[in-house]
Amino acid sequence: MKRYLLSAIALSISGVMSTNSYALEVDRPVKPRVTVGGRIIATLDAYDWDSNATKEDEINTEDSTIMMRFDKRMFENGVAGSVIAFKENDDKVVFNQLNAFYWNQDFQTRIGRTRLRNFMIEFPLVREDDDFITYTHVGNASSNDEFDQKYADLLSFDWFVDRKVQSLGLWAGTRRNGAGATAPDGLDSYGISYIYEQPEPYQYLKTIRHAGIALDSQKVTIGSSDEWMNAFIGGIEFNLNDNAQSNWSMALQTIINEGAGTINSADIAHSNPDATMNRARAKSNALVASIRYTRRPNLLTRWQTALNIGYKDYGDVNDAEQWSIAPNIVYRLGQGVDLLGQAVYTDYGSGLGGGSDTTIQFGIAFSLEATYNDNIGERDSILNLEHGYIK
Repeated sequence: MKRYLLSAIALSISGVMSTNSYALEVDRPVKPRVTVGGRIIATLDAYDWDSNATKEDEINTEDSTIMMRFDKRMFENGVAGSVIAFKENDDKVVFNQLNAFYWNQDFQTRIGRTRLRNFMIEFPLVREDDDFITYTHVGNASSNDEFDQKYADLLSFDWFVDRKVQSLGLWAGTRRNGAGATAPDGLDSYGISYIYEQPEPYQYLKTIRHAGIALDSQKVTIGSSDEWMNAFIGGIEFNLNDNAQSNWSMALQTIINEGAGTINSADIAHSNPDATMNRARAKSNALVASIRYTRRPNLLTRWQTALNIGYKDYGDVNDAEQWSIAPNIVYRLGQGVDLLGQAVYTDYGSGLGGGSDTTIQFGIAFSLEATYNDNIGERDSILNLEHGYIK
């Protein structure tokens, strides 16, 4: 009798353990939402540059990018995921976005490679390139590469103050260093910002679309020591009328850079191979303004024209100022397919080497965005992770 009783108990325990083991194994995989997006920009560029006399006319596909985002809704609250993106830069394919993120109604955080927060307003320019980037972005004082002026490895945190249009942001990161450049190790950049931004459905209905202020601080190696360089950024974009089908808008941004170290005319002249990063660490004031007209019959964007003007002065060097003007037009052939045309003229003071540059661009752009297994609901278009030339 005891033998049968012990056998029954053993079988019962075995059954319970088997059941528990099976329960522990039921952690079913949840398929993420997958978003694929990107933009291919191809233009025929004609150059007449005094700053670089060897610059030749070319077919330009730079700033073209392909992006992928994978995200899932969490057990309790919020959404987490990752972004992988790559683009062409100087005839090479490089990762421009490689990060993980988490967001909910109250805050958002992101860690990895992403766009630097060294600007406030996105101006209606065909590309975020070297024609206007010296006005619109705080430069990288440790690199001459255009890519390094726009991307870095960052940890960022944004608190949505009212869960609507206001946010406070903090970030820390490491700017990329150019080949042969002497630069500090580890975290070398910090920033703080306050941003007011209307959601996309209200962009044409509210007077202020986007406004904010920010402080960008980066550590710069000068000689045998490191020095902090601080830049203040302020900007605003607003509607000039309340007609969503025939909209006029304007944008303004200023960057006041305290600079670091001592800079002279020879450091920032065109002929200096390190002119880009020397200009980045020079004391300077920059102002950019644009006016934009967007035609949207039946609330469908068909074409846009804009005029951009930039001015920058390097205060510690005599006659070291430059200004640029860039009119452009975008005609939408179909959803995500645009014809592009832009002219950029830049004039340089003698302290920068003098002369002028003219660039004419004509081309076409194709943008795409497709979402699979969407069980979350969109918060932000993946295309907004990169520069946009039309709104």
